[in-house]
Amino acid sequence: MLILFDDFALDDRRRELRAHGVIVPIEPQVFDLLSFLIANRDRVVSKDDLIAGVWGGRIVSDSTLDSRINAARRAIGDSGKEQRFIRTFARKGIRFVGEVRQENDISSSRAPVVAAVLDEVPSPITDRPSIAVLPFENMSEDRGLELIANGLAEDIIALLARVPGFFVIARASSFAYMQRSTELRQIAEELGVRYIVTGSARASGERVRIAVQLVEAESGNQLWGSRYDVERGDTLQLQDEIARQIMMELEPALTKADFSIIRRRRTESVDAWSHYRAAAGAIAINGWNEESIAEAIRRLHQAIATDKNFALARALLALTYAFGANMSLVDDPEIAKAYAREQAERAIAIDANAPDVLGFAGCALADIGEHDRGVQLLQIAVELDPSNAQAQVALGAAFIRSGRYEEGIRSMRFGMRSSPKDFRLTFWSMILAHALACAGHYDEALAEATAAARRDGRLYGARVISAWMLIKLDRDEEARQALSDVRRLRPALNLNAIRRFLGEEAVTDLQPLWE
Repeated sequence: MLILFDDFALDDRRRELRAHGVIVPIEPQVFDLLSFLIANRDRVVSKDDLIAGVWGGRIVSDSTLDSRINAARRAIGDSGKEQRFIRTFARKGIRFVGEVRQENDISSSRAPVVAAVLDEVPSPITDRPSIAVLPFENMSEDRGLELIANGLAEDIIALLARVPGFFVIARASSFAYMQRSTELRQIAEELGVRYIVTGSARASGERVRIAVQLVEAESGNQLWGSRYDVERGDTLQLQDEIARQIMMELEPALTKADFSIIRRRRTESVDAWSHYRAAAGAIAINGWNEESIAEAIRRLHQAIATDKNFALARALLALTYAFGANMSLVDDPEIAKAYAREQAERAIAIDANAPDVLGFAGCALADIGEHDRGVQLLQIAVELDPSNAQAQVALGAAFIRSGRYEEGIRSMRFGMRSSPKDFRLTFWSMILAHALACAGHYDEALAEATAAARRDGRLYGARVISAWMLIKLDRDEEARQALSDVRRLRPALNLNAIRRFLGEEAVTDLQPLWE
């Protein structure tokens, strides 16, 4: 479905904004903001509404919020006092006031090289039960209860994903609907699922009441629901029982599945979790660049200082250091790799049975050259939680490095399909482009890299891959232009940095046009 206003077309499924048929460069977070305003154009949207709907309730400064609103206005030519589309209402908020119409026809004006990859977006799963577990709603002001509720939802996701025959959406995408105002039917369409699990938590002293519902999204019918009254310390024992009840409704034959309860070590510190989420938000909002990497590292160190046994924060810190080193986004890549190795091993020592910890740590170790160790951890992560999109993608990338190209590409595509709302999709798309390049699929690699570069204007690595593929396809003039764009984005970039990221073959091909 295209959303049309004036001479603009917004395609939410393909995440494109076009003006007169030409793609308008727009950052992912700005696109989400514009899409949210249009979807809620029947009312004035407050600052709190934007933070809940676009940022998932994360902490966002006023300056960040203002910059995204101004960027959205610039993208649609809505600057100055006229405010044709986005109108400000003093002390209340903003509202999209443009005249909107909808069309089913997908425009043929897309550049062919981009269309090639976008047309490969998998269709919703129809041959097996597909399900998304949304974040449980905290019905009180108790922020500690939010940790309990979110942890319960995460464990249900992990348990359901281990059942043969289920397709379960990863946490990163289902939790994009935190503080949700979207109808369940629309969420199901966006995620490509038939069923949705919702829940809520409320507290009275040390007692916690958890309510859970299973809904068939298209009809809106509730298939099952139950309530659980427990002490705070007993909540981690609920996920097995709830998962079993859901499966009894969906597929009786699956109720014989043998479950082992997943007990993740979680910090009880709200401050530690706040720092962790701020670290992830720094990259989600600002993309992969020196500033966001530095902010993420700073926040993760603060999380660990608050709780030294916060394994997930250590694992993400390891991965951030590894990415920063490989993409030359930190001052000293070798020191960063050493830090990545140290933090990965410490995270595993603290919690060796948490799929998300193993996924981050395994990816970090594989990225810094400890391939066998990394693959081993990633395989365990996927076995424990097949819905772990990050581990699936990282495992695919590791397979690529060892020459298992088609197997790696399949794993990466599956991971990306299982988390269609993941803020990391742009980065993963760049890594997939590299995988396709290594496998000799040059046209597909060019399409994937072009799409990634369009989604994040600062992602220089995607443009380097595009230039490399253009050379492979004997399109040297276009390659020169792509490299010119790379130099504009990163004037200090050199071939050694490219070698660290893409390998020797890429440098050999790029070198004649580099100087």
